[in-house]
Amino acid sequence: MKFVRKHRYLVLIGLIIIAVILALLILKDTVSFDETTAVYGNRLDGIENVEITKEQKDQVKAALKDRTESVNVRVAGKLVNVIIKTNGDVSLEDAKGMGPTALGVFTDEQKAFYDFQFLINNSENQSQFPIIGYMQHSRDAITWTKDREKTEG
Repeated sequence: MKFVRKHRYLVLIGLIIIAVILALLILKDTVSFDETTAVYGNRLDGIENVEITKEQKDQVKAALKDRTESVNVRVAGKLVNVIIKTNGDVSLEDAKGMGPTALGVFTDEQKAFYDFQFLINNSENQSQFPIIGYMQHSRDAITWTKDREKTEG
């Protein structure tokens, strides 16, 4: 007690410094993001029950191989991107038909869980392509971008 009485200002300054450090640590924990949690939070709960397999991705490629130059299927969270580069002779309506063909590979449970996005390009018909189709998990049909008029030349 003699030390505390003799150096009361030093002890007071020490206690204030300790209180400020504790306050800063508490503030840091409440303001900063938790780096250990997943980026998606709990939005991907249950994804292991409806996981899209490599075999299904290969089936999509096989189902579209006759009318395409390349097909790439990529899963990002709850979004399945199907990127298609069609042959030059494929019309706009035929390209739009590729979406339901690709969807036929996936189960009803997967369609109810994932959103599907179709990015279709045709290097010979730049006036009408690229087109984008999207099917939200709660919908039954693909919504396509607005059609552009085909230009000659």
